[in-house]
Order: sequence, then C-alpha cells, then structure tokens
Amino acid sequence: MINLLFGISNANNHLLKEISIDDALNLCITAIGKSQNIDRCYIFKNETENEDLKLYYVYEWCNEGIDSYLGNPDLNGISYDEFPGLYNTLNKDKPLYGLVKESDNKLFRETMEMQGIKSYLFTPIFSENKFWGWIGYDDCKTERKWIEEEVYVLHTVAKNIGIRLNHDKTNAKLEAHLEQFDFYLKGSNQGMWEWDIITKKAVFSYNWAGMLGYDIDEIGQSLEFWKKNVHPDEINILELKLKSYIQGKTDSYSGVQRMKHKKGHYVWIKYSGLLIKNIIGTPIKVIGTHIDISEIKEKDRQLKLSEEKFRFIAENTTDLITQNYNDGTFSYVSNSSKDIIGYKAEELINKSLYNFIHPDDVHIIQNAYQAIAKKSKTKPLTFRFRKKDDSYIWMESITKVIIKNKGQIIGMQSSSRDISERIKAAEEMRINLLKEKELNELKSKFVSMASHQFRTPLTIIYSNAELLEFKSKINEQKSTDKVEFIINRIKNEVDRLTELMDNILIFGRNDLEGTKKDIKEVDFDNFINKTIETYFDNELDGRKIGITIKGKKQKFNSDETLLTHIITNIISNAFKYSANKADPKLIINYLEKKIKIIIIDYGIGIPNEEIQHLFTSFFRATNTSTIVGSGLGLTIVKQFIHLLNGKISIKSKENSGTTVTLTLPYEQKENTPS
Repeated sequence: MINLLFGISNANNHLLKEISIDDALNLCITAIGKSQNIDRCYIFKNETENEDLKLYYVYEWCNEGIDSYLGNPDLNGISYDEFPGLYNTLNKDKPLYGLVKESDNKLFRETMEMQGIKSYLFTPIFSENKFWGWIGYDDCKTERKWIEEEVYVLHTVAKNIGIRLNHDKTNAKLEAHLEQFDFYLKGSNQGMWEWDIITKKAVFSYNWAGMLGYDIDEIGQSLEFWKKNVHPDEINILELKLKSYIQGKTDSYSGVQRMKHKKGHYVWIKYSGLLIKNIIGTPIKVIGTHIDISEIKEKDRQLKLSEEKFRFIAENTTDLITQNYNDGTFSYVSNSSKDIIGYKAEELINKSLYNFIHPDDVHIIQNAYQAIAKKSKTKPLTFRFRKKDDSYIWMESITKVIIKNKGQIIGMQSSSRDISERIKAAEEMRINLLKEKELNELKSKFVSMASHQFRTPLTIIYSNAELLEFKSKINEQKSTDKVEFIINRIKNEVDRLTELMDNILIFGRNDLEGTKKDIKEVDFDNFINKTIETYFDNELDGRKIGITIKGKKQKFNSDETLLTHIITNIISNAFKYSANKADPKLIINYLEKKIKIIIIDYGIGIPNEEIQHLFTSFFRATNTSTIVGSGLGLTIVKQFIHLLNGKISIKSKENSGTTVTLTLPYEQKENTPS
C-alpha cells in the first residue's frame, strides 16, 4: 500500500508540473504502473461519432515482457453498446473491476483474453462534469483480486486527471479571451476599466473618462463613481449580472448600458468584462472595456424610423413591395401579396424568388439583377410569376439595390404590379393586326385573281354569244354542230363562274362569320351512297367511283352538311383531274376510334414542288390551267376537316394520280364554334 501511495504522489506531481498534457498523462500512468507492480496501465478516451459514443485507446504503459496494444485498430472506435454495463457503471463515476473469466459479456471476455488479461480495474475520468474516459489496470500473470482501499486510491488518480484536464481547458479559454481583449484594445478607441475584487479598488482609463465628457483627473477611481453615473433603471440589473459572473453562475459579462454624460444627457455604452483568477481558482479581479455606441444607436433609431416609413408606404400601396437578399431569398414582402399573388407575406419569407418565376423567365431576373448590381440603376422587368393557385400572371417590376455601409450591396428591393390585362390586350391587338394584315393580303389576292378569273370566262361568253348571233343571221344549215360547240363553251364558262362564286361565298362566310357544327348521327355507308348517287352518277364520260368498305361499321356522329362539302369536293377533283382515265376509288375503313376515308384517282397528279402550297387560298397547280377551278376548294375542305377535329393528307405524283386521306373521330361535341 505504501508503494501505491508513493506512486500516486509521483503521478500527481507529474499532473501538476508537466506543461504538455500528453507528457503529464504518460508519466502519470507510468508512475502508477511501476508502483503497483501491474502488467499494463492505459487510458481510453471517449469520442462521439454520429451521436454514438466510442472508445479510443490513447495512452499506455506496459511492464517488461508484456505486449503493447497502443495503436491497435481493434481497440479503437469501439462502441459502448458492444460491452453492456460498462458505460452505465463508469458514467455514474463508479469503478469497475474483477476477474476476466467471471465476466458475463462474451465479447468483453474474448477481447481481454486476447490481450492475455486475467484481472482488471477501470476507474472513470470526468472533465467539466462530463464522462471523459477511464484508466485501465491489467494483471496478465495472476488473477489479482482488487481490495476496496486500492480501488478507492486509484479512483482518486482519475479524479486528479480530470482536474488537470479542467485546468487546461480553463487556461485555453482564458488565453483566447485575453487575445481577443488585446485585439479589441489595439484596434479600437475603447475605454478600459479594472475592478479589484479583493481591495474593492477601481481603475478607469483616459478614454473611459472621455466618453462621459470628463478629464481623467475629474473622475473618482472607484466603483461608486461608476454606479453613480449608470442610468437608475439599469444599475440593479448590472450589479446582479456582475455578481453572477464573478460567482461563476454565468459564462460572460457583456451588454449595453446607459451612462450619464457630464453635460447631463445619457450616452450608450457597450461594455464587456473578463474575470481573472489566481492559481487556486479564486476570482481576484475583473478587467473590461467600454465603447461609446451612441452614434450607432442614433443611426439605428433613424433606420428604424426609415423602416417604419417604408413599411407604412409598402403596406398602403396596391403594388407588391419586396426585398430580397443577393441569392434571391425574400426578406420582406408587403401585405398586398395576398391580393396580387394569393400568398400571405409570411408564406414567402425565406423562400427563393426563383421558385416562383416561370422557368422560361428565370434568366431575365438573373441577368437583370447582375446588370443592376454592376450599374446600380433601376430597370423595368417584365416576367411571369406563379400565384398560389399555380396560375401565372405577368408582372412589371422596378428594382433597385439595397446598399449597406461602404457601398456593399446586400440585396434588392422591388415594386411590382400585375400587368396581365395589359399583356393580354397587347397580344389581342397583335393578333388582330396580324389578322388584318392577312385579310388585306387575301383581299389583294382576291382582287388580282377575280380580275383574271372573271374576265376570261366573261370574254369567252361574250365572244361566243356574238359568234352565235352571227351564225344565226347567216342561217347556215351546216352550222348546227358549231352552234352546239359554242353553246357548250358558254356552259363551261358559266360553270366555272358558278363554282368560283360558290367557293368564294363559302370561304368568306367561314372566315368572317364563323361556322357552327350541327352534330347528328350519320349512317356513313348510306350517306356515301346517296352523295355519289346525287352528284356523281351521271358523269359525261360514263365513269363511276368504286367503293370499298373495311372494318366493322361504327356509330358515327358528325355534321352532314360539312361532310357533304368535304366529300363532294374531293370526289369532284378526282373526276375532274383524271378525265378519260381509270375510275376513281373510294375506300372506307372503320377503325377502333375513327373512320378513315381514302379517295384515289389516276389523273394528272401534282408537281412535287407544288404539293406544299395545295391548301393556300387561290393556289392552283401549274398543270391545271385548262381545267375549271377556283383554288379555294382544298382550303375550305381543310378548314371543315379541322372544324370536325379531323385530319387531311395528300400524296401525289405528276402524271400518276393523287391519293387523299381523311380521318374523322366517331364522336363530336355539338355546336362548337370554329
């Protein structure tokens, strides 16, 4: 026992004298290990990783012939969960000891036996009232049974280590405070003060006195002078704070106080103090600084007034007023946001502006912010903003930078208003102007076409009428065939004029007045048969159109008038542009959700480079100059097809024929305007 006490005395001596904590702990466990004649003495330190407390083997002393395990990865990063009961015992500041073979924990027993340990003693180390780690004592040669006196004495060593750890941490904090304190004194115009707790004497610097309007020799170097000049409403609170700091109940002594100036007014003082203790930890003095922040307080007051004015204006305007940090995060939103975009102001604070801007317009805001930040000039922005109901409105915004001291830009302030109606009106005006332009172009085309199309047939009709009149006067008996030829020419030209006028009337009515659908159930097979019987059963050249029906007949709803115009126009073209050739074909294919109608002719076809213009008003292919036509038929067909939610496509090859494909849905909505 005497050797043990001697070893502990040496260990404590090392803890007190050694500057380095590592040297102190290594020498400490060496002294105890040698005095106790044990085989191994070591220290485990606790480390928290991902909220899990783990063990690390950090210091070790081994007797001769005993293997060292310092640095062994198997003894580092071990969770306390793997050794049930170990943490709960040591964390209560209780030692843990016994024979390895008697341990109920299999993993603990195997780990100890791996190191050749037969008996053990663990004593916990606490630093700043927290479980820091523990010292372990191993006997590898004998099954040593620890007596309570030995355990108690060795437990005190662990407590002394904790005291040394506390001392080092306190010194580190003190040095940090002193460095910070020294920095403040050198870098700012501060007043310094010092109060000796033992002698009750106070010392104030020249700057300290100057803040209150005094010369250094006009003030009393006592705590009473300070108390007398502190604002009456604050002195009791300040004395209580100082007392709590000296007694260790609080970690710091700092704040803002008001002190009376020599001229009678109060100045704002920012104060801070640092407690100095002697070697045994007894508080002996407090040193600190005073800084006059009256100017800052006045600026804060003015800023507060400005902010109040700003908020009054912002909350009483119909515009949306916002402030954003440089990253776009909202720092302020006026209450008008509820009426304009549906969000309450608090719903937008700390959220990014860019989350509400239309994706196609984000670059507008980003580029504008960069430009405004560089030039510090306002620039109107127009963009789309997402409302709370997920719809977008057009906003026009005037933005300017928010500048802090020394010209530092800390954000943007914007005033925005909803201009959706203005944008809509402008778009409608643009569309109307475009329509007007198209209508003017159409009128010009019509005048040009009509002047040509009407003049030619009328000239022919007139000249043939004169010729007919001349023939009738001379009463030639053999002129009957010629008269009939002339009459046929007159009829053809009248037909051309009739078709042209009909198509122009249909086109104009559909374009200017709009066409409404009259949806009814249509027996399409019967409709096709009647249409062909009515319009195409008496072709002069005797040709007939062949009909093929595929698929299962379906219920079909559509506008029979529009269908009639579409079908008759396409079939008429098939006969017209394939005169004296093979019969045209019509194929009806009942598909699952739509009906497909294909009309095929084997006529003159269309030049490849002209197919793209087929649906252009008044366009006629270059190879149709000798065939009656207005250039409006397919234009009207396409309009009616779209009105019936269908599609039309044309494939053609010059001198080989043309295939027109129509697809129409089985169902239509009634009376839908075009």
